[in-house]
Amino acid sequence: MLKRITALAFIVLMALPLSRAFADVNVTFQVDMGLQITLGNFVPSTDSICVRGDFGHYIDQSDWGGYYFLMTKSATNDSIFTFTVPFPDSVKGKVLNYKFVLTHAGSDKWENDPNRIDSVTVDANQTIPLVYFNNILPEGNIATVNITFQADMSSLIDQGFIPGTDSIEVRGNTTPLDWGPGSLLTQGLADPTIFEVTLKFTAIVGSTVQWKFHANPESRFANTGWENIADNRTFTFPKQDTTIGPVAPVITVGGLTTAADTITFRVNMNGAHERFHNILITGLQSVWIGGSVKPLQWPSNWLKSDTVQGGLLLKVYDDGDATHGDATANDGIYSAIIIFPSGSVTPVFFKYGAVFDNVDTLNGGAIYLDNEAGTGINHTLALNLTGGSEIVNDKFGDQVTAVVSQNTKTLPTKYAISQNYPNPFNPTTNINYAIPQSGNVSLKLYNILGQEVATIFQGFQKAGNYVANFNASKLASGVYLYRLQAGNFTVTKKMVLMK
Repeated sequence: MLKRITALAFIVLMALPLSRAFADVNVTFQVDMGLQITLGNFVPSTDSICVRGDFGHYIDQSDWGGYYFLMTKSATNDSIFTFTVPFPDSVKGKVLNYKFVLTHAGSDKWENDPNRIDSVTVDANQTIPLVYFNNILPEGNIATVNITFQADMSSLIDQGFIPGTDSIEVRGNTTPLDWGPGSLLTQGLADPTIFEVTLKFTAIVGSTVQWKFHANPESRFANTGWENIADNRTFTFPKQDTTIGPVAPVITVGGLTTAADTITFRVNMNGAHERFHNILITGLQSVWIGGSVKPLQWPSNWLKSDTVQGGLLLKVYDDGDATHGDATANDGIYSAIIIFPSGSVTPVFFKYGAVFDNVDTLNGGAIYLDNEAGTGINHTLALNLTGGSEIVNDKFGDQVTAVVSQNTKTLPTKYAISQNYPNPFNPTTNINYAIPQSGNVSLKLYNILGQEVATIFQGFQKAGNYVANFNASKLASGVYLYRLQAGNFTVTKKMVLMK
């Protein structure tokens, strides 16, 4: 997971924690910024480079978010920057997870995932081998080209996106893109459903650029305006000017509730596996939940610090306490009652995290509480726009990626559901359905034996035409049945997943 911090042009290190007399292990980090200088991504006279990591708690009791370890230029090479961290003797043999972060033009840019990992040796001092920022070596041809990003906004406009009031931007990991703020797309004159922006890049031909669409204002859209897709979009950097798209942003215009919703979340932890190595969870200590709509929040680090008082994760209980919505203590079903206030954006994306034996060794010690499913693979909950209460039953690790959006403003006159397309499919498919009256809707997937394997959507929906974009990447090849239930209407159809 890419970690972001507030942009700071200049950072002053507090010297006290780094000048401790008892430091027995001096570890020197070094990074070559030469290519970033050539590309114009880093100007040594005005920009800064620092190293951040989970080792911060050895210095100031924090993970990733404590002191900025500001690096300085090497005396022998103008493109190499170094920093020496004095660690206590207890760090010998420990694993360090870290990244380099450059600050350019007032904006921070983290290295891409995954984190860097090194171990502290038993020697008194050590220098970690020289690396290049983002692991991009100065090889290959550097080109300066214009890249045009085009967004097909027809579906979003049908959902209620308002040009001139709402906006769409592109964000990414390669200058001039940034993960926030982004570059604004403007509405085309020839086709008002196509928005675009042209940006000038200087990068290595053949390198990979990551990017995503993001909508504003964030309060108008589900998932705070981010695309709800499992991975970042990418393109291979070309030799000549290139147009990417038109691409339809996978963003949902959120509905706003007019009354409070009381949701009882229940997650079955029996037989649960962690997602990094698919190992059975043993020694389960606690379960937590994070999400896109307050009082749920997404933590940036997914570490134990997010579970302490004031942390960003909320606890889920297996104590038999009715105030938590838990029916039976110690049955492996964890529960929590969470109230979403009036004015909340729906749908809500959420995910569970578990604390168990040796949890902090997962993923090299980084974001180890994000252990239910991969980035962007979330559970989805549609709040009732007029308030009420609902029980959500989940199984740890069984969420299915599905994005449901209203695809036209025209109201249907009868219930209907179409054959999924494409069919057969791998791994994504679309299901169109029509709801002529507002009410509770259930769209579920079953195997050929009639066993429920996924909930594509369950909750309240206003009257309208909808499309469910369903990702079955976690399911095995075979024939499945999908069933729509709304009002007194029920219909079942077949789909074929062919991997």
